[in-house]
Amino acid sequence: MTGAALRVAFAGLAHSHPYTDAANVRALGAEVVGVHDADAVAAGDFAGRFGGAAVDSVGALTARRPDLVIVTPRPEETVPFLQVLGGGGAPVFVNKIMAATAAQLDEVDRVLAASSVPVGTSSVLRFAPGLRRLATELDGGAGTGEVLALRVHAQHDNAAFQLPDRSWQDDPQRGGGTAVTVGVHAWEMVDVLLPGATLVSGSGWTRTRDGSTTASEDAAGVDGLLRVPGAAREVPVQVLVTGVPGPDVYAVDVVTATGIRSVSLGADGGVDGDEVNAALGFLGLIRALLDMAPHGATVAPWREARVVVANTVRAAEATRGDA
Repeated sequence: MTGAALRVAFAGLAHSHPYTDAANVRALGAEVVGVHDADAVAAGDFAGRFGGAAVDSVGALTARRPDLVIVTPRPEETVPFLQVLGGGGAPVFVNKIMAATAAQLDEVDRVLAASSVPVGTSSVLRFAPGLRRLATELDGGAGTGEVLALRVHAQHDNAAFQLPDRSWQDDPQRGGGTAVTVGVHAWEMVDVLLPGATLVSGSGWTRTRDGSTTASEDAAGVDGLLRVPGAAREVPVQVLVTGVPGPDVYAVDVVTATGIRSVSLGADGGVDGDEVNAALGFLGLIRALLDMAPHGATVAPWREARVVVANTVRAAEATRGDA
């Protein structure tokens, strides 16, 4: 980066991602200028750690004239935050989950239709180097030919979603439960590899282990068909989402006309924090956001990102028998 440091504000501290984001913002030479959260103590601690001012409203945050706003809301905060930020001047990026139910998705559509600034959202995995390399191969660089099928697995221990201040993530009607909170990573991987693919049909299942305290599920699976722009026929997909104890695993197998291509992105005991930060896309996300913010743009704009959110919601409905 050259010239004056970019100014980044944080609206909401609903889960762990803004803390990683702020560390990456500073590491890449930008400045944290403000933070707002309903928990004033948490906001003050965040400001003390990363810089900027803790303010009492999203409106006060926009008054600090940020170049970029990173939003990490609780479900009931998403629409009110976007209503205020949509009338500002800075591009907005929303950390997961943008919408966890069909009703929430409708509300987001309505508020973004009136927004005067670009708004984006994605899983950090969109910027995972290993996944991006595989996407390049499938895009013709390695002569893989037609994609015949996909199999995806997203695993993230759901214990943290059951903590008192994060239990909304485990609630299917608020934060979506495991099928959505973890599942969004699976559907992000699908979209990176097959951009714009829409889940058009599917059936599934859920399971909860004996003694589990989750309000949602410990495992969910869906078998379905994807309608892929430009493809002559629909592509079968199998998605497994798990929240059982253990390290994160994000894996995909792509069956192509010339063989199987695979990638596995994980965070086990043999990988340190810096490597996870890069390998899972946290660092790449912030780098991309800082690159685009001076142009008044954001990564994964809603017109492109909406299909990931819709697929995630639709798949969760299918696994729970709601579709």
